Amino acid sequence: MLCPCQMNCAHLENCLHEAREEAQTHLCAADCRASEYSALRTSAVKMRGIFERLRSCVYAQGGVVSFNESLHTLAQSLGNSINDSEDDGTVEFRKCIRALADRVGFLSRHREELLDKYPKVEAVNEQLRKDLEEKKGLVKTLYTKHQLEKQANKEKISFGRLEVHEIAAFVLNTYGQYEAISHNCSNYYLSAESVALFTDHLPNQPNYIVGQIVHVERQTVKPLAPSSTRSENNLTSDTETDRLTLNSGLNPYGLPIGCEYFVVTVAMLPGTTTIHTPPPS
Repeated sequence: MLCPCQMNCAHLENCLHEAREEAQTHLCAADCRASEYSALRTSAVKMRGIFERLRSCVYAQGGVVSFNESLHTLAQSLGNSINDSEDDGTVEFRKCIRALADRVGFLSRHREELLDKYPKVEAVNEQLRKDLEEKKGLVKTLYTKHQLEKQANKEKISFGRLEVHEIAAFVLNTYGQYEAISHNCSNYYLSAESVALFTDHLPNQPNYIVGQIVHVERQTVKPLAPSSTRSENNLTSDTETDRLTLNSGLNPYGLPIGCEYFVVTVAMLPGTTTIHTPPPS
């Protein structure tokens, strides 16, 4: 009877030993899983904290400058708090934030440089625009002179002394008056009657007019009478008086007082109106 009992006891002891080993194995596995869970939870909490700080930087008020400063501060803070126990995901996320801070800093500095250069570029652009307008005016003038030279070859326009029966060319100047083109004579202007004769039926003033001289009237710029240059209340300055003098009927062409000028009356050439519109822009 003892032998079977001893065998049963030995078997039970073996089973108990195996059960203890299996239990120990399960306990170790459970501890390992608990440790992994704890590490994952700690990493998730850290990632959540970093993400919240990043979100605060993104939605912070103050525009690009404030975002750049706050992101740079966050990157520095994360760089100073790195430890060896962190997992690869957290370390990689920190590196990404530092790289993002560097890129944003570069873009912010580039933006400031562009803002500094913008007024200079605008000034250069404005100067180029003015130069272009001047060049357009020069081209327009050269075109007009070219047309006059072509017509001069056909009609024998006089560019010397302007006398009766000569054919003369008058160009529209910046003051809206038609001034004669002459190599030797200056201050020859087309009369108002002749301007009306050539332009009354046109929607716009032509660049120049060519006609045959029928009359030349010599005049001298005279000053206004003292009574007409100042009001009783002395409200008109000397500058304003001079301007009135230049723009009055006694000085319609804005010439200095005492200057001699000539008002030329012309007739249309036979068979043509001799009116030239501006060239295409």
